[in-house]
Amino acid sequence: MKLFLIDGSSYFYRAYHAIRGLSNSKGLPTNAIYGFTNMLLKIIREKKPDAIAVVFDSPVPTERHRIYEEYKAQRPETPNDLVLQIPYIKEVIKSFNIVSFEMPGCEADDIICTIAKKAASQNIDQNIDVFILSGDKDMMQVIGNGIKIYDPMKDLIIDENYVKERFGVTPERIPEIMAIAGDAVDNIPGVKGIGEKTAREILSKTGSLEELLLHPERIENERLRKMIKENIETIKVSFALATINTDIPLNIDMNGLKIKEPDWPQLLRLFTEFEFKSLIKLIPSGGYKPRGKYRTIKDKDELMRLLGI
Repeated sequence: MKLFLIDGSSYFYRAYHAIRGLSNSKGLPTNAIYGFTNMLLKIIREKKPDAIAVVFDSPVPTERHRIYEEYKAQRPETPNDLVLQIPYIKEVIKSFNIVSFEMPGCEADDIICTIAKKAASQNIDQNIDVFILSGDKDMMQVIGNGIKIYDPMKDLIIDENYVKERFGVTPERIPEIMAIAGDAVDNIPGVKGIGEKTAREILSKTGSLEELLLHPERIENERLRKMIKENIETIKVSFALATINTDIPLNIDMNGLKIKEPDWPQLLRLFTEFEFKSLIKLIPSGGYKPRGKYRTIKDKDELMRLLGI
């Protein structure tokens, strides 16, 4: 079984910035809705997942914000015209009969990786391959045991070999690299002046981040040794920020995540409201059959009248 886990918050931002200036005749902005829906359809059509789930960030501050007030502080506020579209994006997902997750105070990354780990733990019984849709490097720490990252923007599958080649460490040690080098995307401080390459070299010589913090004197380069010694507490905080929590309390039924028949009438209502003519054409004429007696309707106007649109 192929399970695809989508970072919904990340992808509605990408959709919003990829398509600009799209709205319906009533003035409702629809660019993010359209882009996200097409991304979802492309994944289903081309990757043919057996199961799928979309996960969203919660607006409630997280434990990471308590640890470090400036966590993600550099990110601009969500544009108003995107805020208007988010409920509609969630409605589209629901109409596709795709399960979505959002928990107050929990980041999408933590929820996604918790689901991925739970699914991977069932590999012996069900042979589940998990693909996390994300371009974020912090997600790479859960790669392994049937879990991979798929970056649809680059059409790239990231596995253990990719991580080892790029970072010089196994996936679970990615937070050690980020603790030293920091991460501008999430505003993880790290040690100013030390990048990924240098962090990799330091860790290769000291064995682990724990050993490095216990024995910074083992660093041969005097300048780097001084930088590490002066930033031990910052490194510890950065490591906590970069480490994904895979123990979010979630009851996951893998069978419940399996691809289901969409609610075609509801999608027709939504696509008509958004004026997505190209997407309306994708709705199969025989895709919805009510129980009991029914008749085939081949005329779109008649169907819309029947649905009260």
